[in-house]
Amino acid sequence: MSDPSVLTRIGLGLSIARNFTANLLFVILIVVLFVFLFSSSEIDIPDGSALVLNPKGILVDQQTVPDPLQDLLSPRTVLAEVELRQLLTAIKRATNDDRIQVIVLDLDELAYASTAHGNTLGRSLETFRAAGKEVLAFGAFYSQPQYLIASHADAVYMHPFGQILLSGFSAYQMYFNELLNKLKINVHIFRVGKYKTFVEPYTRSSMSEPAREANLALVNGLWDHYRERVMANRGIPREEFDRYTQQFDTELERTSGDMARLALEYKLVDELLTFDQARERIANKVGYDREGAYNGISFEDYLAGTVGDEQGSRAEASIGVITARGPIIMGNRSRGVMAAGNLSRLIKQARDDDDIAALVFRMDTPGGSAFASELIRQELELTQLVGKPVVVSMGNTAASGGYWVASTADSIYALPTTITGSIGIFGIVPTFEQSLAEIGVYTDGVGTSPIAGALDPTSGVSEQMARILQANVENGYKQFLNLVARGREMMPEEVDAIAQGRVWIGEKALEIGLVDELGNLEDAIGHAAELAEISNYRIQYLSTPLTPKQRLIKQLSESVELPKSSQNGTVMRAFSQLTRAWQLLDTLNDPRHSYALCELCMADWLQR
Repeated sequence: MSDPSVLTRIGLGLSIARNFTANLLFVILIVVLFVFLFSSSEIDIPDGSALVLNPKGILVDQQTVPDPLQDLLSPRTVLAEVELRQLLTAIKRATNDDRIQVIVLDLDELAYASTAHGNTLGRSLETFRAAGKEVLAFGAFYSQPQYLIASHADAVYMHPFGQILLSGFSAYQMYFNELLNKLKINVHIFRVGKYKTFVEPYTRSSMSEPAREANLALVNGLWDHYRERVMANRGIPREEFDRYTQQFDTELERTSGDMARLALEYKLVDELLTFDQARERIANKVGYDREGAYNGISFEDYLAGTVGDEQGSRAEASIGVITARGPIIMGNRSRGVMAAGNLSRLIKQARDDDDIAALVFRMDTPGGSAFASELIRQELELTQLVGKPVVVSMGNTAASGGYWVASTADSIYALPTTITGSIGIFGIVPTFEQSLAEIGVYTDGVGTSPIAGALDPTSGVSEQMARILQANVENGYKQFLNLVARGREMMPEEVDAIAQGRVWIGEKALEIGLVDELGNLEDAIGHAAELAEISNYRIQYLSTPLTPKQRLIKQLSESVELPKSSQNGTVMRAFSQLTRAWQLLDTLNDPRHSYALCELCMADWLQR
């Protein structure tokens, strides 16, 4: 046997060096973690302190498992995530905690929060205030999502050099038809539904009129709800709010470009305070700590210091809660997507657990694989058949495949601004035979039938295969209609009239019968308990257990601040969107090439 070549030995050396470096970094992080754990002391919560809600990153229903090593070795392309449940739990505990009289909203590092999540958080803050306690908000700047949350405070402070820009909602999309034509890439589309516009970017150069009609109704509905909530919270007349948002340029010229002064004039903020002034204002209410800062505790520390405060030891039974987030796919991935295999196992676990009396399925999804959606729905229905009620709780989005999953549940809860509906099916198959022909590459051969090898991306889609795919999509749409009709107790024709791929917000979905109630996850859990006829219950969250490695990585990421670029920067946001766009391609794994995906919802998903 000959000796390895020089290049082979170099390659082996590089592989060994890379593995050694990664393992060394991992060991260092383990050491840091143990130092952190053994040096930490019991968390003290002084009387009269402020609970500081300072989320960093994106507000989500379910966190994905971070990878600190990847963050350290490459630019961070995915923003940090904070579970909404953590904030809600902290507020709920603080509401009944005499040691906490004030909540401080520090939202400067909150990168994104959907309107649905912002409203849910605001509702919890209103409960805290109703208990005779106070909420204060301070920020250098307020983005539109940040301001929705801050508007629920008793007082809103902003830096004199800050700004509030309420730009409203929009639905814009890039269109690739001309590029695909120039590259001679054929995109074969099979769809049902007048408003099923997910495929338009590949077949058109501009938005179709049906898509424009549906999207305009959706963004106007979202804006109406946002506007009404802020006006009510801040006591701003409609004409003044509209003048601020619709004539911002002329109003800003009147104040010589001073955005902070303009926000103050329109009563969006109560005072303009520097950082020192704001800290002093808060300290006047809660006092100072030993370091001279105002007496406050972060929500993470507060949660850690109040573990066990809400035990339901005398509960009759449990309400199981499964949280699912992301595009719907086939397979077994546990975080970041709604994988049919993994979720089916969790639903079966709830079904087989005698202690669980009812199941709440919480989801935030733009849809995805029709086959995977049906597999998840079947498991939910099997749970109903054994006598356990199933209630679906829709988060920010539960459209297309998400609605397929929900269609036959005992009850469907949505938030007023939930994006749902989009009942339609499409198939998409790109082929490259003409592109390859331009560089002299051709495909030829033989088969045992006209459709043998007919889905080869190098040879195109035959006429017979095109008919098969279209028939498959039409059958999928018919099944979708029948499921919704059965679950909603409607006729298929009635469902078809509100389907056709059209997207609705929660308020409208309630009017047309697609959802049963408007409410958050807590409301859905309460209703599930009613259906199960139990009044004293505990909540049991079901999720796929993290591996030891994943648990360690999660603890490291929460306890160690790794160096990284600003997560709110434009470049990082672009990286994040490109990463999500790439991940979307990986979700298109339906074996029948049939998808129930919402184009507008997917665009919103990529922007987060």
